[in-house]
Amino acid sequence: MELDLLLTNARALTLDDSRPTAARIGVWQGRLVGFDEELDGLSARQTVDLDGAAVLPGFNDVHCHTTWFGLTLASVDVEALPGGMDAVYAALEQGARAAGEGEWVEATGFSQQDYDNAYPDIQVLDRITGGRPLFMRQVSGHAAIVNTKALEMAGMLEPGYTDPAGGKVVRDEHGRPTGLIEETAQQAVQDLIKPYSADTIVDCLDRATAQYAKEGITSIGEAGISGGWIGHSPIEVTAYMRALAQGRLRVRAQLMPSIYALHEVAANSADDFGLGLDLGVVTGFGDDDISIGPTKIFMDGAMSGETAAMHANYAGRDHPGYLQEDPEVLRRQTLDAYRSGWSVAVHAIGDLAVDEAVKNIGDAIDRYGRHAIPSRIEHAGMVSDAALAKLAHYGIAVTPQAAFADAIGDGMNRSLGDDRVRMLYRGKSFVDGGVMLAGSSDRPCADGNALRGIQAFVDRRTRSGGVFGVPEECISPLEAVRAYTCVAAEASGQLDSKGTLSAGKLADMVVLGADPTQVDPEAIRDIEVRATLRGGEFTHSAL
Repeated sequence: MELDLLLTNARALTLDDSRPTAARIGVWQGRLVGFDEELDGLSARQTVDLDGAAVLPGFNDVHCHTTWFGLTLASVDVEALPGGMDAVYAALEQGARAAGEGEWVEATGFSQQDYDNAYPDIQVLDRITGGRPLFMRQVSGHAAIVNTKALEMAGMLEPGYTDPAGGKVVRDEHGRPTGLIEETAQQAVQDLIKPYSADTIVDCLDRATAQYAKEGITSIGEAGISGGWIGHSPIEVTAYMRALAQGRLRVRAQLMPSIYALHEVAANSADDFGLGLDLGVVTGFGDDDISIGPTKIFMDGAMSGETAAMHANYAGRDHPGYLQEDPEVLRRQTLDAYRSGWSVAVHAIGDLAVDEAVKNIGDAIDRYGRHAIPSRIEHAGMVSDAALAKLAHYGIAVTPQAAFADAIGDGMNRSLGDDRVRMLYRGKSFVDGGVMLAGSSDRPCADGNALRGIQAFVDRRTRSGGVFGVPEECISPLEAVRAYTCVAAEASGQLDSKGTLSAGKLADMVVLGADPTQVDPEAIRDIEVRATLRGGEFTHSAL
């Protein structure tokens, strides 16, 4: 037997208890076939001396928005610009000049926290965009800023216009739109831009996954495709397949269709099939490269914009946020999808939303049993002790984003106040409570660099130097690495094929300048990614 690849002189952290470390790693036909003495006497077509570099399983970001991230790389970037709001206006004006007559000006990365909690003046936006419609996404994705032209095109200035369920066109004291549109209200504007072409999405995937490879990411969960405001085209799966065939998809992708993409399927009544995609495709369909994951359901909004649904008002405010739909509608979505074979990934941030989501998923499991791929709470921003116990009992995974700490952690701390902040984006409580804590970034809503995400789990440092939530929720470097590797694979229902360096598993690896569990935790984010391998093939190399 001749190996395809032999890595030598490595310091591998396998995360496999049966063989925790290794110095030599053998790859054949895209899979790991053995380590150290198991490779004695075998030759290889390619041998790479790693000169003592650390090797870990490839990082897995189980909740990100890759098409959206790719779009942002080609949009006007207004994130934390030095120079304040004037710099935002200047960037948008330059973008408008570059756009053709009547073309949309698309921008991304805006956060009012970066600009003294101020929003752009719609009259200034109208002037600098020169009659072109503007769509500027807030960094959370749960709100956007538009100009008057976009409001007109979306029918939001028509007499008798009413806000959609779960969304709002924000108005001033005189009833005039300010340009801020929240949650589901975005869809009316987005529908004027979408659907994007498959070629455009392929270009986005190419740009985005090239960056992923440089950061050691080999697997992702695309958190919402096809339908609703989170989707980009009803044929996004086709775009992913095309990107893979063209060699422009550098990661393995688990795709989560939006619940709004599911519909009633006229199956035989004996099948008791409620909601699905055509051909009866449900969670688990696909292969190692592209597969269908849980369906994405939105319970509420974002804490950064104070639209996440809480039991009590935000600190210093007269409102507690809101659910995206009537609670019974959300419950029916969960139960109908689950009984049809779908696992569910429920976006729930506020404690009210989390409680409702856990209750609904628990009821579905009680009625229909557990699925092979776990259901999940996406973000799990505010989790009470009672909800924590239920998550563990039902085997529900959580995907809190430690990366939120830097950009918006200070704002979230203020929104909750001292009495509730201990429940904010918990970490150690999940690990100690036996809950699957999967690493994720929500990119482009936050920094998607996996090593920075690992450090954020460890130190929870905010931009002001404070702590996101409470320091008791910090986890160890090893626990953080596990979140982005083996626990991420388990939460995706794929631990049999990835997540550890074990014989028979996919040869997805990251080669690092240092082992994140052995360096000063303050230095984790600065570790060099020397190479990334997907199926034993280099997607990035700086060796």
